[in-house]
Amino acid sequence: MLPTYLQSSYVRYKNDTNTFATWLLEAASKCGYQPDGLTSTVPSGKEGKRKSKTKAVNPSSDTPQYITTIKELQATAELVAKSTLAVPSPVLTIAKRAIKLRKDVTSWFLGQGDTESNIRHAHFVSALERICDTLEWRTNESVNPHTRNPPPPSETPDDDADLDMFMNKFAVLTVEEPSIEEREESPKKFKTSSELQKVVKVELAENDEDGATESYFGPMFFKAFCLFQDLHTMRAFISRTWSEYRDKKIDLMNAALVTDCALQLARDMAQEVEGGWETSILPQDLDFQELIFNAACITRGSDLTPSAEIGLPYNKQVADVADLCYVPTRVLLESFANVLLDNHLPIFKKGHFGTYNPKAKREAMSLSQKFNEDKILLLQILPEFCMIDAFQIVMLSSDQITRGLVEFCKTKKVDPWLCFASQIFLDVHHIMRYSPLSAFADLRISGLRIQKTIDDYFRLSKTHPQPRFWPKEGDKEIKNIHLAVEAWIIQDLFSDLKRKSRSFPQHAGFEKHVLLSQHSILCGLSLFHLNMRMQSVGQQLITQWYDVQQLAFLYNLVRTQTHKNLDWPDMEAFIKIHGESHIFVGTRPNSARESLNRLELATGISSAANFARDSRNRQVFHRPNGNNARVVTSTTTFSNMFRAQYVAGFQEIDGSGNIDKVLDKLAQEPWSKSTGMEPQPSHLQIMFQRKWSHKRNIGTLQLLALLKSRLAEEEPLILFNYFGMHKRSVELLRLIKAKEHHKFVQYFTEGYMPDDSMISNIVILIHHVARGSAAESRALGIAPKASSGSEVISRIVMSCGDVMKEYLQRNGDVACKELRAFSRNKRAIQDEIDDDRDTSREVQYWFSLEEALDPKALASLMTGIPIA
Repeated sequence: MLPTYLQSSYVRYKNDTNTFATWLLEAASKCGYQPDGLTSTVPSGKEGKRKSKTKAVNPSSDTPQYITTIKELQATAELVAKSTLAVPSPVLTIAKRAIKLRKDVTSWFLGQGDTESNIRHAHFVSALERICDTLEWRTNESVNPHTRNPPPPSETPDDDADLDMFMNKFAVLTVEEPSIEEREESPKKFKTSSELQKVVKVELAENDEDGATESYFGPMFFKAFCLFQDLHTMRAFISRTWSEYRDKKIDLMNAALVTDCALQLARDMAQEVEGGWETSILPQDLDFQELIFNAACITRGSDLTPSAEIGLPYNKQVADVADLCYVPTRVLLESFANVLLDNHLPIFKKGHFGTYNPKAKREAMSLSQKFNEDKILLLQILPEFCMIDAFQIVMLSSDQITRGLVEFCKTKKVDPWLCFASQIFLDVHHIMRYSPLSAFADLRISGLRIQKTIDDYFRLSKTHPQPRFWPKEGDKEIKNIHLAVEAWIIQDLFSDLKRKSRSFPQHAGFEKHVLLSQHSILCGLSLFHLNMRMQSVGQQLITQWYDVQQLAFLYNLVRTQTHKNLDWPDMEAFIKIHGESHIFVGTRPNSARESLNRLELATGISSAANFARDSRNRQVFHRPNGNNARVVTSTTTFSNMFRAQYVAGFQEIDGSGNIDKVLDKLAQEPWSKSTGMEPQPSHLQIMFQRKWSHKRNIGTLQLLALLKSRLAEEEPLILFNYFGMHKRSVELLRLIKAKEHHKFVQYFTEGYMPDDSMISNIVILIHHVARGSAAESRALGIAPKASSGSEVISRIVMSCGDVMKEYLQRNGDVACKELRAFSRNKRAIQDEIDDDRDTSREVQYWFSLEEALDPKALASLMTGIPIA
């Protein structure tokens, strides 16, 4: 089911018309009257059936709904217009919004003809328009007789906020029902509001009081029309999203996640309509997708005979409706279902339907050429989905299209949502047609980067003993990620299975990566799967070692005391991602003593209570075990919603099923935040906060747009290389240890460090030496005045600064270079990029790639030849 905070266009339409009718009735009761003849009924929960009239409702039952007709509504509007009541502009706005939707949706399918169905729709719409004119003109006339043509209500964002507030206030209005006795005594009179007793809801009926039963063109058909309109707008949004990816405005993970989320919402919408269709009086043996298309053809006066002479399975005169109802993909899926046999795998024969030309301009193609191209694309990929079930293949990650088509290969059942999903698959392919391998190329290059990162980690691990605080399960997960990249991205499990299976002719060559090279959405979700696993295990690694965090304290101490121009872009990025207050337990410390106190808090050595004690003589040194240190957690709120869905092993704490909780949290975020790599509130978010605070619901496209915006901001946070930071931290600490080893022995004896797995321990030792130097200088009376805010600089801190300066000149911005190469969102590192020089950006991109990938991998990427 569609989440309650989301509304389809049909639900919004019903809410608009019912709210409008309820307000009119409430306004009439304020005038002292209520029209007689309202139909009272207890809600039954079934849509599309005419509710029977009753004279009384059990007061103990649920809140009754009253049905009013369009004729009764006109009479009520006349009454209100003659009164002195002012009509709020949101009342007319919601009515006009409903009218516009009714016109737009029905004109798509029914055209502008004069058939009975069109006349009925036109009558209902024109009646609503007359009611709006009556209220707007006469109300303004009563206020200002000289204003004959008042301006229409404004539809600015401010008025939109007023509309949201109005809808929230009048969702259920207090309207009272006349008592039984009064109704029986004066059945034809209007009752005063003081005589009314019960809270009710009012529903505007589609049919007039002539007793006509629901026709094929009644509410259920209009609900189905609205569904196809919603799917159409969602399809346009998805197409625009992939155009943005193609144009390098957003990343592959973003496009795939937004698309898959849209497909999930579309499935909920379709199931809701199908459920209502099953409870209606319409024939159950007819599929409503086919019924809607046939009805549109009939009302337009078009022939149902397909234009077979040009290769179309439908009449070319209604091609627009066929496209809106997803008839072409339905025909293709049904044709594939006809060739599916039990215990047999279908094989696509290249050239059977023609040859696909990715360089051809689709805009210049005829209808039949477009349909044939879609036939080639869809039918050649469908056998790959059959393999997933036949061989019980467990994918890295799975999307809605893959799951839907795998299920279709088993059941051979076609429904409207599957047709829509298949069309989305084709649309994405057409958008990427001039670079069809872009998505897989992005996946492959990211896989090579992940492999190099893991290889570097294991090479480093061989240079020190296995830490007691780092579990074997951590290394096992890292190895599994490496194996996953090898099996799915470097190699191809599908082609290997084809070679071993007797179902495929062995003389034929097996093309590698057929599925991934054509399924951009699956590529994006697979990339998301790998990156989230790398982010999670990388954060666990530096939490257990606690080397990067301790070096942040040393880096800050050196900058504060000796090397004020020391620059470490990667460390600054790390601090911005996780926040200064989390890393430094508050703002950045300004002295050795304060830095040591904060560091002991962060590592779990001491508590805040120890700050008041004289701890100069304590010799408590840090031995990292990962038990008490501050945990580095993910700051990618929106991406984390999808972790449990696409990555096995994660618990769904704030998953997509609880997105309303995430929206509540987002709505409470301040509009102004510190600059940096943390996600910043955009104009879209400010609009969302205003809407969500007025009324806890949001449109599907608004939700998807917000999701796309936030995912784009979180991309650099996902791609940040924690493994590389760990490697460079260990290297830097070893350089410092090598230079100052004799001093550490002098101050702390030979056993100051049991082995290299405790390398981060020297940061604590350096802080103790620096604090001791400051204390000794104060004891000797040579310390600077306290008012100056400075202290005596320790020699060891100066020495560390020299080592860091030399090392960071070569290795201080490696992580940021990787982000420049792999992240589409460059705002986090914008100060180092010239937007007006595309050539410069391209050169930086390839230089950054050269550092992030092995030479063999880079050569393979450029030549397209797999690595040996």
